[in-house]
Amino acid sequence: MKPRNTKEEIIKVPSDILLDVLTVIVKERLRHEISQVYGNRGIVEISLYLSNDTSKHEKVLDNIQSIMEEYNEYRYSQNEELNWKE
Repeated sequence: MKPRNTKEEIIKVPSDILLDVLTVIVKERLRHEISQVYGNRGIVEISLYLSNDTSKHEKVLDNIQSIMEEYNEYRYSQNEELNWKE
């Protein structure tokens, strides 16, 4: 349930980086809720409740999105130097 004076951001986190993202969320004391788990796809949907009056929460969200972008870059890279799957 969404707390008052907050905005909700929904992120879908691959299980490969779930622990990293949850560490940031817990360390920064963000209100959150695990909305859904897509076990067959290895994805967890997390609702983040960000305070409307603080830029710190926006910076934390930017950090989480940066982690996810870097993961996607390495995960789906066609460049042999970046492709850790092989």
